[in-house]
Formats: sequence, C-alpha cells, structure tokens
Amino acid sequence: MKLVPNLQMQVASHLRQRILSGQLAAGTPFREQELAEEFGVSRGPIRDALLTLTKEGLLHARPNVGARVADAPSVFKRGVIVNLRRDIEGAALAVWFAARDPALLEQLDANLAEYREVCARAEFGRVVELDMAFHRLLVESADGGSLIDLWVPVILQMFLRYSRHQSLMDSHDEHAAIVRALYADESARAVELLRQHIV
Repeated sequence: MKLVPNLQMQVASHLRQRILSGQLAAGTPFREQELAEEFGVSRGPIRDALLTLTKEGLLHARPNVGARVADAPSVFKRGVIVNLRRDIEGAALAVWFAARDPALLEQLDANLAEYREVCARAEFGRVVELDMAFHRLLVESADGGSLIDLWVPVILQMFLRYSRHQSLMDSHDEHAAIVRALYADESARAVELLRQHIV
C-alpha cells in the first residue's frame, strides 16, 4: 500500500477502500475504540480519520450515535455523478490526444501490470486503490492536473460497482481496452470505452 504521511491519513485510506469497494455495507457503525485496537493507535487519529471520511460524504455522523457508512447515492444522484465523471475524464482524454505525451502510457502500463495481479488475487483494498489511481492518471494528464480538484469529490461520492463484473479481471480488461485505444491513436473509441466503463 502506498505510504501516507500520518496515522490519520493511513487509517482514512484503509477505511475509504473498504467503503468504496463495498466491503462495508451502508449503515455499518464505526466504533473508535474497536478501530483503535485494530490499527494499534490511540483514538485521536481514529477520530480525525472518521471526520475526514464524514467530510467526504462516505460516513454519516450523528451526535451521541457515532459514525456509520453513508447510504449509496440515490439513482438520480448516481446518474449525475456518472455524467460528471464521464465529462471530466473524457475531457482529460481529449486533451491527451492533442499532445500524446508518452509518459502517460508508461504510467498506465505500470498501473495495469499491478492491477492485473491484484484483480487475479481479489485483493479488494489494492483493487480500489489501483482502480482510482488509473483514472487519476488520466485526469492529471490534462492541463497540469487542474481537473483533480473537481474530480476527487465526485469519485468519492461514487461507490464503485465491482459487483457488476463476473470477475474483477473484467475491470482490468476494461482498463486495458482503453489503453490499447490510446496506443492505437483511436480517440473516439478511447472516450467511448471510458464512458462505458464508468457506470
């Protein structure tokens, strides 16, 4: 797992992966003491991590009740989120095709190689991390990464639907098809494959 600079961010990263991958169902309670024991830290970093995830919309916190995994977005809200992601990432791809910086292809190849391995082993934590990293690379490739601030809060509102695949390898194969379209200089196909992938 990618190292992060402090305990709070490390705990938040672990819990975020569990939520986004669907390992924790909506309504699952988070208890500070139990998490502190699991991660071997004091309750302070746990409390800060839960606050971070609450601000991101992944947790719902109520006074005297505690934090629970937030409900997945409604059908209406998910439709809005999907369209926003498609627009942001599609725009980033269009910009890449205008310049065709080979550095992105190298980064995507490295991501795909590791993604294939973790999908084959069904390592959900790393699957979520590398899945999001793949799309982040696309977004960062455009306009000096200026779209990241728009993209991050959008994707964090979107529970990733790995259940739509028969196998996690299907997700890898969809990423690989997008990369093949980049190599083949097929801009329209790459954008369409990306749009089909984001659901």
